[in-house]
Amino acid sequence: MKHKPIWALLGVFVLPVALAWLVLEQGWFKAGVNGHGEWIEGRVDGARQWRLILPEAEGCAGCAAALPLLRNIDLALGRDQDRVAVIRLPAGGALEAGFVYIADPPGQLIMRYALSGDEQQDRQLGKALLGDLRRLLKFSRAG
Repeated sequence: MKHKPIWALLGVFVLPVALAWLVLEQGWFKAGVNGHGEWIEGRVDGARQWRLILPEAEGCAGCAAALPLLRNIDLALGRDQDRVAVIRLPAGGALEAGFVYIADPPGQLIMRYALSGDEQQDRQLGKALLGDLRRLLKFSRAG
């Protein structure tokens, strides 16, 4: 009876910390991820709007097939269509062929998406890219 308040205080303050530590140590908690692409760092020249960048290299069959996909994504943006430009650049430096990049107006590369060359997989990639781009545009004041 004497130690009941002490055990209650320990249970209220120490037990949650111990449980949180146990959950993190055992790997039972997985942090949520909203982005579908791969987060990257790099820079390109700045512009006034967001850009979908398609780096092109000789012999890249997936690059030519991705251009209609990017145009469809641009159309699917609706009223935000004027905030995004689809551009083609030569591969090199931070831009690798076989990927589609999202760059913000100051020129910071944000995400990249790997092209597969398969129409069905690229369609899924387009949906993921469109979702991420809409989220970026929603929370952005730039462009």
